[in-house]
Amino acid sequence: MVGTTTWAALGAVGMALGTLPPLWGLGNDPDRRNHYLALVGVTGIAAVAYTLMALRIGDLTVSGRIVSLPRYVDWLLTTPLILLFLSMLGNTGRGSLARLVVADVTLLVLGAVAVVIPGTVRWLAFAGGLAAFGVLVYELYARIPRTASFSNERARILFVTLRNLTIALWTLYPVVWVLAPSGIGLLTRDMTMLVVAYLDLISKAAFVALAVDGMDALADADGAADAGAVTVEPGPDSDPQTAD
Repeated sequence: MVGTTTWAALGAVGMALGTLPPLWGLGNDPDRRNHYLALVGVTGIAAVAYTLMALRIGDLTVSGRIVSLPRYVDWLLTTPLILLFLSMLGNTGRGSLARLVVADVTLLVLGAVAVVIPGTVRWLAFAGGLAAFGVLVYELYARIPRTASFSNERARILFVTLRNLTIALWTLYPVVWVLAPSGIGLLTRDMTMLVVAYLDLISKAAFVALAVDGMDALADADGAADAGAVTVEPGPDSDPQTAD
């Protein structure tokens, strides 16, 4: 019978394959080394985590529930790398990146607390995690669009595409949490592993594939660096212009 180990093994294979494109870019595009390093980290770390889960290494029993430690370590390391890549695309600065990472880590820590602590505290922690996610969404959709700048339109489109993909998929994780054994228990542990592995593959491997495919936009941006900057999705009162 197909179970958690099978889904985890398939996840490991998918993440490993997803690491190949940025590895190729890392060796062939030294000008964007930091971008490719972040992308390699996203799927590379996830591949290791899923391998450990397939081998049942790191499974802990807490409050009667099986908690996979590699999954949370994976998220704690890879989600900031995704945010780092988005920040590098938008040239948003360290302050903006710091706010994103703090909100992200807060979300993950409260989510972990919600898994291991039973009772009312669990749902309070879950609500706190949703609030942190709200901050993250606000940063990506309201604050960053006012400060991010791009050297050309293609780079802006790449940022918007990856941002929208990320938020759309990350919104589904709390829904899975509620339906899984961590919440009301409508999903079995095997089914939860399948759904989460599927979401992870899209939010990481597909993210990385799209990012690598769009990396030539940054090459175009380098060639037109003297032409100025383009702001991302300005508000209705804005009048974006090319900078001198």
